[in-house]
Amino acid sequence: MIVHADQRTGRELVADARRSHPIALAALERAGRAMGLAIASATVLCDLQVVAIGGGLSQAGPLLFGPLEATLRERIGLEFARDVRVVPAALGQESGLVGAAALIFRPEHYWSPGD
Repeated sequence: MIVHADQRTGRELVADARRSHPIALAALERAGRAMGLAIASATVLCDLQVVAIGGGLSQAGPLLFGPLEATLRERIGLEFARDVRVVPAALGQESGLVGAAALIFRPEHYWSPGD
């Protein structure tokens, strides 16, 4: 059976990387670097203190967070932003689902009338 790239999951990518598959390792390295750049920019713009990463790839551990942290620390230039922490979301893969449910069941906590 031929498996197309769009049929693979993040979980499978991480499993392949843990088995030292070179393409999977490169993909997680690239994703980590890209996220590190994005977080560095967002931290400087928004004065973030903690960034939680959720979803399936957040379960990759050091395969994702290693390159992310290295890039983040390399790219953050302003003193006030250097203490930002990046952590896996406590809800892991369910964080997006829980957030969506919160918007439905408690919308008054997330936006005000007229938004």
